[in-house]
Amino acid sequence: MKVSIVRGGGIAGLVTVTTVDSASLAPEAAAELRAGVERAGLSGAPERQGPPAGRPDRFDYELTVEDGGRVLTTRAREGDLSGPLRALISYVTSLPERQERVGPPG
Repeated sequence: MKVSIVRGGGIAGLVTVTTVDSASLAPEAAAELRAGVERAGLSGAPERQGPPAGRPDRFDYELTVEDGGRVLTTRAREGDLSGPLRALISYVTSLPERQERVGPPG
């Protein structure tokens, strides 16, 4: 299972891409990643697009899960993230095995 999180927006507008592959994780961490994806219910998460009106300092997220040939993607604004989705983002971005890229807007 591979999980990618794209975070964009904020005042600087930078785009951060964080990716983790369960194959690079210890078995316990891989199991926690899978459980976090299941708790987040990505396939049923609401999708929001477009710039947030009057809130240029907020972030927009795009989460993609690749698992066994299946790809699920959801997009949400910072204020629309559910608790489980926030927890998954926090977990993935805290893993030492993650890969991270930061780039300019767009």
